[in-house]
Amino acid sequence: MGFGGMGGMGGPMGGMMGGMGGGGGAARPAVFNVSCTLENLYNGTTKKMKVKRKSITLKRDEEAVLEVVVKPGWKAGTKVTFPGEGDEVQSGKAQDVIFIIREAKHAVFTREGSNLLVHRRIPLVDALTGFKIDVLTLDATERILRINVKDMVTPNYSKVVKGEGMPSSKQAGLKGDLIVTFEIVYPSALSDDTKEQLKKILPRC
Repeated sequence: MGFGGMGGMGGPMGGMMGGMGGGGGAARPAVFNVSCTLENLYNGTTKKMKVKRKSITLKRDEEAVLEVVVKPGWKAGTKVTFPGEGDEVQSGKAQDVIFIIREAKHAVFTREGSNLLVHRRIPLVDALTGFKIDVLTLDATERILRINVKDMVTPNYSKVVKGEGMPSSKQAGLKGDLIVTFEIVYPSALSDDTKEQLKKILPRC
């Protein structure tokens, strides 16, 4: 059978992974990938997938549009099955169509389970004295989250913001955490005078 993406809420996607079965045994399902952005998986979306299928005796359209309703919080690997919507492989019997959710790489966030990870580079002075960062969330409203970091940032430090991760697909209102990690950028050079001032100001731990 054939497959083509449609310009639904999430845009075109997909590629066929499997085909129809043969012989007298159970028909293998037709399996397709559905690429979703993190925004799709955070907010939920509907993907309209157009499939072309062959028919022998079944009276049906050559093409069908199947709607994959992606729920907020779904993870990569989630499967959606449409029974009997594929090629008719035996008289009166058509294969199933299975769509598998795949997660597209995001420019800012990395997902780990229900948590979202973001990495920022900060200058040494901020690591020592505190700072604020703004994170554009995945919300459909493009909400900006301002994070106030008062702790001293060490190489192993991470800032955890509770309840700002991915939503749960099983429990409404429940979210994971946002975890911010940091790379400290040291100055490329310091003058002798600055070094002497730092020796007077910074404690020797």
